[in-house]
This record gives sequence, structure tokens and C-alpha cells, in this order.
Amino acid sequence: MPFLLQCNFMIFSRSKTDFTTRLSINDNQLDRISVTKLLGLCISEDLSWEQNTKNICRKAYSRISILTKLKYVGVSTEDLLDIYVLFIRSTTEYCAVAFHSSLTVEQTTDIERIQKTCLKIILNDSYTSYSDALRITGLDTLQDRREKRCLSFARKCLAHPVNKRLFPRNKNTNKNDNIRCREKFTVNFARTAAYEKSTIPYCQRLLNSYFSSL
Repeated sequence: MPFLLQCNFMIFSRSKTDFTTRLSINDNQLDRISVTKLLGLCISEDLSWEQNTKNICRKAYSRISILTKLKYVGVSTEDLLDIYVLFIRSTTEYCAVAFHSSLTVEQTTDIERIQKTCLKIILNDSYTSYSDALRITGLDTLQDRREKRCLSFARKCLAHPVNKRLFPRNKNTNKNDNIRCREKFTVNFARTAAYEKSTIPYCQRLLNSYFSSL
């Protein structure tokens, strides 16, 4: 009797019209799923990051009780910040390059609220506002950190013999006054807003902004 591993399938589509199909292996019908986990990321069939954002928030908030308990027993602010960075902030930045550019305003706010909540616990009575808390602790916003990680990823790709192909040089640089021709790297043409906001075109634009500011 043939042994069949558990298999599912997913249809990636942003269409509002429901698309159905049936797939089978050795006469065993496969189940269709709408969300799956791949290397710790929640991938949805509509290519949104809503479920992944919820997963990030759920995991981060489940660890916040660590700060509350340690604050209660008198652990110093410096140590609490280290614990936050290692055990909580790290969960918000896992594979951030993959999803940062495609987050909605609401999703960005939800993730940023994690750090705001943690700083309220750590600083306690010293907390007056989020901006002041960042200044006191010397931390960046999570959004700024994700952007820096995207830029770092792009710059590392430039030094890689294979990945540098993702960021082709603009051959028309300085040939005329057209803004796009003055950019150092070619930005992939996007037919849809979804692709325009995706990782590679976003990182290409980041690289152009970075080198134009030097």
C-alpha cells in the first residue's frame, strides 16, 4: 500500500472571485488551505501579511509578562531593556525584510505598539510619551529598524556574486536630467501596486535614496 505524506495545497490569488479546484495524489484528495507557515512566516493565499502580523503580536505579547515580573522584583532598567531586545523585539524583526515594505498602516501600528507597551512597563512613572521614551532608552522605532534591515540586506546583496543581479546598475545614469535616469540602480517596473510595494523594488528604491544622499 503506497504511503502518502500529509499534503495540502494553496492557491495564491488577489482576485475577489472565488477560485476552486481539486487536486489529488494516488487518488487521495488534497485539502486546500488559506494560510501556511514557511520558515516561521505565515504565508496567506491572498499574499497579505495580516495573519503574520497577528502571529508576531501574539508571540511578542505572550513574552511581555517577563518584563512585568522582573520589574516587580526590582530588576534594573538597563537589564530590562536588554531582556526586551533579546526576547521580545527579536520576535518582531524575524524575516522583517520579507514583509516590511508590504505592511499596511494598521499593521505597522500594531507592531509598533508592542515596543510602546514594553517601554511603558520598563520606564513606569518615567514614561511620558513614546518619543521621549525612545530618546531616554536610545532605541529606534521598530519601523525605522526594519527599514535599516532592508537597506542592509540590499547592500549585502551588492557584494554577493549571485544576489547582486537583483539590483542591476542603471546604464543611463547621468545621460540626461530625467530623475529616473539619474538613479544608480534600475527599479523594476511594477504593473500592480502589490509588486511595487514588495521587497525587491522597495530595496532598489532604498539603495537609490541611500547613494543619492552620500
